[in-house]
Amino acid sequence: MRDIEVNVFENEQYLQSLIETNQIEQVDLVIKVDPRVISISNSLKNFGSIEIKTLSSRIRLIRAKDKQAQLQVTPTKSIKDLKLILQKKITTDCDNVRGCCMSVNGEYFFTDYYLRRRLTGFASDGTFEYDMLLSPSYGFDITFIDEKTIAITSGDSNEHIGIDVIDTESRRKIKFINLPGRPYGITRDHDSLFVCVERRGIYKKNVISCDLSSYSYISVFNDKIYYTDWYDNSVVCCDLNGSRVWTFKDFSVLKSPGGITLDNDGNVFVVGGGSSNVVILSNDKILTYDDGFLSPSAIFFDKQTSKLLVANNKEIAFLYNVT
Repeated sequence: MRDIEVNVFENEQYLQSLIETNQIEQVDLVIKVDPRVISISNSLKNFGSIEIKTLSSRIRLIRAKDKQAQLQVTPTKSIKDLKLILQKKITTDCDNVRGCCMSVNGEYFFTDYYLRRRLTGFASDGTFEYDMLLSPSYGFDITFIDEKTIAITSGDSNEHIGIDVIDTESRRKIKFINLPGRPYGITRDHDSLFVCVERRGIYKKNVISCDLSSYSYISVFNDKIYYTDWYDNSVVCCDLNGSRVWTFKDFSVLKSPGGITLDNDGNVFVVGGGSSNVVILSNDKILTYDDGFLSPSAIFFDKQTSKLLVANNKEIAFLYNVT
């Protein structure tokens, strides 16, 4: 029943946002002809001429067998060599995980979104450490800024729209960054934060223009931006100007994509909330894992330790060693 309530609330919020932004208003076009136009037309024999020019088509048909050509990922290591070795399961005791990450010390952090609005921390051995309330933020996605500071987006909250910066040692909010629209996925690349802002684009210091839906997640690797579109069931790669490089969309493989991350070789890892799997995208192959996942929502790859953290929407997270 709680899942139904959350789904109803999310769809209600989306419909409300369409109403508030006037995106579903009826538009009528009314034309009024100036009487002087009639007098001009009476004095002309014709308005001009029409000719037909043939131009080459800009439409490109991608056949099923050519679909992999869309993925211009260039990993140094073949995806067929990847192995995910389960190291441990972590009982998160969360109702609605939307973000996860690991510290340099191996601690685990999860956001328990919407109803509980909390940050949950675990020691490196998987034992519970603490909860921290995030309200009025709903606590959507999470990323580390430095060794002891994290950033958490507010998600669907209408009264607290932006990013909370939190000191994990003192366990308190130290800064709030206002944003012009509701933020969802967030990531750090070098010294920059990238955040998905609904219907506005990807925010850094400047705005990277693209039409982002609610619940989009983001990752950055080698001057390329990778994000998920939950409503379109797709994964998009674009450059730092927002121009699309490739799009992956295959409903038989990936449904309701959520969290996204990349490893050191540029392989793309995406969780499918609706397909209950992890999909790995590369230029030479597409792999899927369904190792006991149930509506996974968040994913994080630690590039220093080659550890992959995958969190189900409820209760359980999985830690893998990627070799």
